[in-house]
Amino acid sequence: MLASMPTAWDRRTPLEQRRVQNVQLKQTILQAALGYVPAVRARLAAMGKDARLFKGTEELPSLPAMSRRDVFDPKRNPEGPDGICLYGSEEGVKRFSDRATLRRIARARLIGGEQDATLAIESATRAIHLHMVPGPGGRVPVAYTRDDLDLFARAGHRLAQVLGITREDRIANLIPGGPSLEHWQIVYLAMGLGARAIHTGEGGVRGLRLAAGDRSTVLVAPIDDFAELLEQAAEAELDLTSIRLLVPVGGSLTLDERERIADAARALELGDALIACAYGPAEGRVLWGECAVPIGHTEGFGFHTYPDLDVVEILDPETGLPLPDGRPGDITVTSLGFRGGGLPRWRSGDLAVGGVVREACPNCGRTVPRVGPGIKRAAWQQVLHVDGVRRWIDLSIVAAVTNERATDWFLETPNGAHSGLFVHLAGVSDASPVIELFSDLERIGMEPTQIVSSTPQVLAARLAERLPPWRRIGERNGSEA
Repeated sequence: MLASMPTAWDRRTPLEQRRVQNVQLKQTILQAALGYVPAVRARLAAMGKDARLFKGTEELPSLPAMSRRDVFDPKRNPEGPDGICLYGSEEGVKRFSDRATLRRIARARLIGGEQDATLAIESATRAIHLHMVPGPGGRVPVAYTRDDLDLFARAGHRLAQVLGITREDRIANLIPGGPSLEHWQIVYLAMGLGARAIHTGEGGVRGLRLAAGDRSTVLVAPIDDFAELLEQAAEAELDLTSIRLLVPVGGSLTLDERERIADAARALELGDALIACAYGPAEGRVLWGECAVPIGHTEGFGFHTYPDLDVVEILDPETGLPLPDGRPGDITVTSLGFRGGGLPRWRSGDLAVGGVVREACPNCGRTVPRVGPGIKRAAWQQVLHVDGVRRWIDLSIVAAVTNERATDWFLETPNGAHSGLFVHLAGVSDASPVIELFSDLERIGMEPTQIVSSTPQVLAARLAERLPPWRRIGERNGSEA
């Protein structure tokens, strides 16, 4: 009797997805704690958790959601950014690796001796590829081992499947070169798929000329510049009629943006082309893709995730608690199988307007969870002028820190993003909480212009002026959703 074929990654039932996630999550927590990633190991130890007893997805909510604060606060993470990268060793491999990795190392030792065995060990334990993600507090490193890059290529192949890219396509990657997820995922998409690609390292007319000269069939470029890029191509009278698929990368498109791109595409005689966005949290490890739809189509179906490579949660940005499916909130990701480091339950600070949806996609039938369709990147980040100094501040982090020191509070950035940050507290009877709060925020470079002591009545009146959801985080950071 023939054994049954394994179900394809994008057609598994929710139960099958959960089983795979449980196995992968246990392994991921083990490698972080015993392998080891200093920040994760220290956090689990402080909680009294034994990584060897971690149960899987059912226990994931018991781990605190982590953010840039957990990277850059020296009190929480003395190692700093390096503390979220893997510091592996041969002993660590023996303690946390899966059987396939151990067999590969043993085979390398048998065939090639200790030198080959050392290389196999380093493939699982040594970070060799890093992305550096800018943001409030500094740059967050996202590290990949050699084995991780194989997973990165697998994720790229899956992204190509969702977008509708084939091996016969010619890809023009106009995402600027640099240590970013967006650029390198497209590089590894081409590698995983085995497709021809030009990685121009830049956009603009020069990149478009390269695409035209190679008769590219897929055009990939940053979402913020995509419409302008097509308009520049029309002005330069470039022949891009070989393009059959447009891929804006970095978020979701508004209705106005879709219409502008459609107009520019028609001017280039690309009216029959398809369009599909790609997106992933900047500190994440993979990009997710939308189903391709005809140019001018206004409906989005959300970004298709990979359940065996990440666990996606949507958290309330004010309380940090999980939200029901379909509710807007903070995209929170736990990467699975990647050994290079990272923090579990990473709060991206990106807003999923449509939350997460687990029903089969009505467009393509894939059964994987979908995020969106609307995405607002860095939804709670603002550039403020505090005491005359320009600062990059994440209001959701400020809110989380404030919530630890006060039960009734309100954040305010009067007159837009140029007049400072004020924290209003009610029911504070002495100066200690105020001093401690300022100290907590100062350590991560997000100290406010002023902490104001208010009465409960004044605070209630201020809150009544805001619109839900998350009215305490300020009118330009989530309440629009």
